[in-house]
Amino acid sequence: MGKEYAKREGSDGSWEVFDVATGEVAKLGGLVLSHLDLAAATGALDMLQNQVLQENGQSTPDTDSNS
Repeated sequence: MGKEYAKREGSDGSWEVFDVATGEVAKLGGLVLSHLDLAAATGALDMLQNQVLQENGQSTPDTDSNS
């Protein structure tokens, strides 16, 4: 099973994306995913989840086909 990520709001109102298993703030392309606005955190979370799906050989919403 691959990693699982989620987002949470900090006491200062900023958001971060974290590894559910460890509680540690996630990184994407070397960028620490903390002190983000909600839109940036949501986008980063989507990117990480797609990365996990691809690593597990599963299709992502961008690669799914309705045809």
